[in-house]
Amino acid sequence: MIGGDAERGGAPSAAGIGLRAPHVHEVIDTRPPTAWLEVHAENYLGGGPALRSLDQLRPSYPISLHGVGLSLGSADGPDARHLRRLAALIGRIEPVLVSEHLSWSITGGVYLN
Repeated sequence: MIGGDAERGGAPSAAGIGLRAPHVHEVIDTRPPTAWLEVHAENYLGGGPALRSLDQLRPSYPISLHGVGLSLGSADGPDARHLRRLAALIGRIEPVLVSEHLSWSITGGVYLN
């Protein structure tokens, strides 16, 4: 199912799909044809069944991790714990792409999103 630049270690040059929790088991069971899967990183930082499901899909699809909680635009700077957890997830999943919202989503230790 890998196509385009993914065969050379880069991002696929075709459209992928955003994998959401209600569809995970169907995708695991049917392995539909798609170039890659995008997942929200924060849904997998806690480990557990969600991360195990993603581990099952890795051999079949390139994975793109998209974060929404690093708060790159915050005056407080990125949350160090969140950054460490994200780095560990990147090391485990080995995504072809990593992206993050350029946003302000935390202040004084309180998440706004």
